[in-house]
Amino acid sequence: MKKKLLLFCLFVLSLATLSGCMPKTDSTGASNSLDLDTTNRYELLIGLNDVDAGKQLVDTQQATEIVKMKLLSHVSGVTITISNGYYYVGALIVDETTLNCVIYGADDEAIAAVVKEINSELNVPVLVSKSTSQYRLITP
Repeated sequence: MKKKLLLFCLFVLSLATLSGCMPKTDSTGASNSLDLDTTNRYELLIGLNDVDAGKQLVDTQQATEIVKMKLLSHVSGVTITISNGYYYVGALIVDETTLNCVIYGADDEAIAAVVKEINSELNVPVLVSKSTSQYRLITP
């Protein structure tokens, strides 16, 4: 439970930090002095229900550890939170534990490689989204 709370707090802190880093412009449209960098931002939504069995076969904490280590072998950092996903299969609503992974600064090749490994080892679906993001980590 403490790990979940720590991961949630880290995610919220990351979001708060990043939302505070959005560039402000003056009336001429010029950016202020936040000195933001631009990079790719990827979000992976990893449903933990096995594709063939239709239910979760690997414990959530074990799956989180596997995903974390696979991601860190391809990217320099990740924020992982645990949530619930819901979808229909016919008229039945399926409840699925989902790992939300946010990654800054990776490239398509690294993400494709890690998704292939996750699909292979855990036999679970991975939804990938990519956007361009301006960011700067501001520390005291």
